[in-house]
Amino acid sequence: MAAEPIESERLRLKPLTVWHAARMVGVLADPSIYRFMGGEPPTALTLSMRYRAQVVGHSADGCTGWLNWIITLTETAAPIGFVQATLIDRSQLAADLAWVISPHHQGRGHATEAAAAMVAWLRDHGVSRFAANIHPQHEASAAVARTLGLHATAAVVHGEVRWES
Repeated sequence: MAAEPIESERLRLKPLTVWHAARMVGVLADPSIYRFMGGEPPTALTLSMRYRAQVVGHSADGCTGWLNWIITLTETAAPIGFVQATLIDRSQLAADLAWVISPHHQGRGHATEAAAAMVAWLRDHGVSRFAANIHPQHEASAAVARTLGLHATAAVVHGEVRWES
């Protein structure tokens, strides 16, 4: 499965390319993004190398698939974040989801809209189970997960609560 462009009411999800690295450095520059997920703002070189690995679309052993989209505003084409799905093929195709929105664009429903558009696209492509790992204090991401139909489980992965459909 390969990422395809996705459109929603206010957003366009564009399949990730290495070219996006230069534009995403500014989007991912605010240190507050990393409060819950850890890490620090990437450099252009770091982001370029990360994207070069991600656009391959799968792990080296082929057991895990990667789908990544850059979220842009339809009105301006400005990037505001990203969504991603890590595909795991067990008895049913399942996806671990993630979303990140620049703090300058948070609080406007963009994460929910983008994640819902991604989930709808994934469902149309045979994915039937969804999950996300969310920091227990990250209420905004928990709200997105609830809107997607996920519920918190008792499982904790690297300090984050596992949410599942």
